[in-house]
Amino acid sequence: MIMLFKRLTAWLIVFIIVLLGISEVPKMDLLKYDSYSLQTYMLPVWEGDTVYNETVMFVRNEDGSLDPAPLLYHADEILSVRSYDLKTEYVQGVDYNLVDGCIVLTENSSIYSWAYDEYYPPEYEEGTCFEREGGGYIFFQESPKISMSQVAVTYRHSDPWYGIVPENQAEKLPSVTQKLKNNEPVSILFYGDSITVGCSASSLLRIEPDAPIWPVMIVEKLRDYYGNDNIEYINTSVGGTASGWGLENVDERVNAYNPDLVVLAFGANDVRTTPLKYSNNIKKIINSCRDKNPDVEFILVSPQHTNKEVRGFYGNQYSFEEMLTLLSLNTEGTAVAPVWSVHTNILNHKRYYDTSANNVNHVNDFMSRVYAQTVSALLVE
Repeated sequence: MIMLFKRLTAWLIVFIIVLLGISEVPKMDLLKYDSYSLQTYMLPVWEGDTVYNETVMFVRNEDGSLDPAPLLYHADEILSVRSYDLKTEYVQGVDYNLVDGCIVLTENSSIYSWAYDEYYPPEYEEGTCFEREGGGYIFFQESPKISMSQVAVTYRHSDPWYGIVPENQAEKLPSVTQKLKNNEPVSILFYGDSITVGCSASSLLRIEPDAPIWPVMIVEKLRDYYGNDNIEYINTSVGGTASGWGLENVDERVNAYNPDLVVLAFGANDVRTTPLKYSNNIKKIINSCRDKNPDVEFILVSPQHTNKEVRGFYGNQYSFEEMLTLLSLNTEGTAVAPVWSVHTNILNHKRYYDTSANNVNHVNDFMSRVYAQTVSALLVE
């Protein structure tokens, strides 16, 4: 009923525009972008003509020069460039300029830029770098350092999204969807690795804008969209784990809670797991859960990319979304959230360090939002 009402409303707006002879649809009022807002953060990056608080980081070349920073889209108009915590607003013409759709820092910009030797250290130091593919080292740290060196850009664009668009798959999750619509109690359990734990969202780093981790944003979105406050949130994820660990611990960490919906998100750490083994692990987790509760449903989340420049973290993950899709086609009550494909399109336009909080495999607030948007799209029109 809610989705039908929204569709009828949309068609009514179009009818009025045509009836009045309006040739152009006026720009929508801007959403809040100077602090965390569920409405803003859950606006899909693949929709509309405005991107809010897209993150960018500046790393100098070996000769000290600084390349223009590309955005997800070709920016037509910059509305705001802010510090990662959204507290400081930088000035166009003083700190940066818009050049051919990209952000270019001025000579005396107050926006932070990494020196080449800082980002690619000449010597190894425990806890602050990893070996780099091709030789040398690359910066890594589990701290706010990387995030706080990024800026959040809000801008308008006119070019389209060229990647895959996550689609509503409520028909594949009929039991959960019906409970959500009927305002019945629904328990949603998130089970995965450190990305699903929420590392390194600003709320876990204890910095502004204090954005919730992506599983929490999904639950908040579903509560708001369906008007259902009876949604229970459970997260039993553990950092550093892979799909094999998920299978070994499924009884304790999933079946003990008897959830209605399991959001299953392993893969980032399955670097050397063969595609078939990965698929079998996920299938066995599903079977184990259904041995206890035949009605439990699943969202299978493909992993984001890990940093190809860092040795030892990028492997077989590229194949997992296809394996999950094949598994879902043959398994009722399952749907696939294509995070890998969405992140692929983002990385076709942006650098990896623009979307990461540790430069290896943890999402920053922007990529955390993309996770939340992609997964929630399966249940929200």
